[in-house]
Amino acid sequence: MSWHLIQNAERRLAAETALLRPASGGDVRVALGYPNTYFVGMSNLGMQAVYAMLNGTPGVTCERFFLPDPEELREYRDCGRQLFTLESQRPVGDFDLVAFSVSYENDYPHLALMLDLAGLPIFSEERTADQPLVLVGGAITLLNPEPLADFVDLFALGEAEGLVGPLIESLRRGAQRDRRARLEALAQLSGFYVPSLYEPRYQDGRFAGLVATPGAPPRLEPCHRTPAAFQESPAYSQILTPDTEFGRSGLVEVSRGCPYLCRFCTVGFSYPRVRWQPVDRLWQVVENLLESTDRVGLISASVGNHPQIDDLCQRLLDRGGSVSFSSLRADRLPDSLLEALVRGGAQTLTLAPEVGSDRLRRAINKRFTGDEYLDAACRVFRKGVRNLRMYSMIGLPEEEDEHVEALVELVRRTRRIQCEEGRSGGRITLSMGQFVPKPATPFQWEAMASRQMVSARMKKVERALGGEGGVQVHAESPRWALLQGLLARGDRRFARVIASVFRNPSFRAWMQALEEEGIDVAREAFTPRDSAWPLPWGHLASPWSVDLLLKDRARAARIASHPCPTTSRPLSLRVDRPVT
Repeated sequence: MSWHLIQNAERRLAAETALLRPASGGDVRVALGYPNTYFVGMSNLGMQAVYAMLNGTPGVTCERFFLPDPEELREYRDCGRQLFTLESQRPVGDFDLVAFSVSYENDYPHLALMLDLAGLPIFSEERTADQPLVLVGGAITLLNPEPLADFVDLFALGEAEGLVGPLIESLRRGAQRDRRARLEALAQLSGFYVPSLYEPRYQDGRFAGLVATPGAPPRLEPCHRTPAAFQESPAYSQILTPDTEFGRSGLVEVSRGCPYLCRFCTVGFSYPRVRWQPVDRLWQVVENLLESTDRVGLISASVGNHPQIDDLCQRLLDRGGSVSFSSLRADRLPDSLLEALVRGGAQTLTLAPEVGSDRLRRAINKRFTGDEYLDAACRVFRKGVRNLRMYSMIGLPEEEDEHVEALVELVRRTRRIQCEEGRSGGRITLSMGQFVPKPATPFQWEAMASRQMVSARMKKVERALGGEGGVQVHAESPRWALLQGLLARGDRRFARVIASVFRNPSFRAWMQALEEEGIDVAREAFTPRDSAWPLPWGHLASPWSVDLLLKDRARAARIASHPCPTTSRPLSLRVDRPVT
C-alpha cells in the first residue's frame, strides 16, 4: 500500500467544503468516476450533479474516483495498488456499480486506463458475475457512445435526473439475478442502452448498421425532462474546492439547451427545447452557495438569453457576491452582465467570433456580424475589462483563404479598439482549433479538412499577427483534432484501437493501432459521408430528423457560396420560459 496515495486523497478531502457527503451503509454502492484528473472532474458540474442525485437516493452510497495525476499513476503501477475511491479509499472493484460521467472523446482512453487500474477487464464480455456492472452516462450518450460500447455494460442515455431512480430500483430488484438477466431487465427501461444486445454489421471495411437481438428495442429514446420537471431541482455544486478550474466558485446551471442551433455545435441539437430555471429557484440555490463562498458561476450555453438574468445578477451583487459566466455571446451581452463581471473584478472576458467573415458566420448560423462583434468588444473594454479571449475554428465546410484573412483583420480591428478605449496594456488572445464534425448536427456528414491545410492556415494567421503588440495566438494541434473527429463518429471497432493505446496514447500509437484494425483514416475523417449510409449512432433517437438536418446542411452550403445575406429561414428551437 502506498501511503502517499492515501495522503493525497485525505489532503483533497480536507480542502473541500462539502454541502453533501455520502451516507454510509447503503445497500447499493456506486463508484462514480470521471475519466480525467481530480482538477478536471471537479470542474464538471454534471459530475457533481449526479453525485448529489445518487447520494440523495435512499439506501445508496456514492463515492468518487478520478484519473490519477502522472505522479500518482506511477505510484499505482509501482506498488500494485488497485484504483480506489476518494471518500473511503475502498477499491473501485468492490462496488456494486461503477459509473462514469463522460463528456469528451479525448477522455475515452482514460476510461479504459481507469478500469485497468481498478483490476477490471476493460472489455465487458470478459468481466465475471462477481464484478460490478460498468455504466456510462454524460454528454456523449446523446451523440455517439459506440466507440465505448465494448467496454460498457450499460449506457444511461440523456438527462440523469430521470434515470437515477429507475436504475437503482432495477438494480435492487435484480440483486439476486445473474448479470445477463439484470442487463436484459435494464434494457427494457426507457433511456437505457445495453450494447451487448446489439450486433454491429460491416461492409467493405465500414460500419453498415446495428441489429437488435430479440426483445431489445430497435430504436432508443434518450431521457429529456419536461420544463416543469427540470425546474424542480437546479443542478449546482455540491463540493467546493480550490483545486478546480473555477477555484472555490459555486456553479449553478441556469438553463439547458441552446436557442441558436449553430450548425457545428451539439448543444442546441441534443435537446428538443431550451429550458430556463426561474430566478426565484436559482436564488434559493445561490443563497445556499453564498453561505460557503462569495463567488458564483452561472452555467448556460447562452446565459445572456435568460429572461431574468438582470434580476439574478443584481441580487447577487447586492449580497456582495461576485459572478462569472460559462460563455457569453457578442449579440447577447446585456449591460447588467458586464456590470456584474466588472464589479466582481473580472479582468479577462471571452467572446468567440468563431470565424472572421460574416458570410461564413451566417453559414454556421452565428447570427451576428463582425461589426456587432467589434461593438461588443468596445463595450467590454469601455467597462474596464483589460483582456479579451477570442476563439475561432479553422477548416469549416466552405472555408476559403479569404475567410482566414478576414479573421486576421477582425483580430487587428479588435486590438485597435482595445487601444482606443485606453486598454493598450491589455492583451488579445486568439485560440484556434480545427473544426470537428459532430454527430446529431447538420455537419455530421462533412469531411474534416486535411491536417496540412489546417496547419498552413493556422501558420498564416500566426505569421500575420506575430508582429501585433498585445496579441497572442495559440493553435491547437490538428493531430489531436483528427483523433477527436475519428472517435466522435467512430463505431465499435474503435474500442479495440483504444485498448491498444490506452497505456501509451501517443499519436504514432494511435495511427499504428488504426492501421492494424483496418480502419481507413482517409475515408473515416477526410471524405464526406454518404447521407444514405447508416451512421453508428443511427439507433439513437434525436430531436431532429435526418431530413431536417440534411436540409439545414444544404442551407449552409447555399449561404457560404452566396455573397449576400440569404432570406432562407434557419432552423429554430422551442424555448420554454421559466414559470414565475
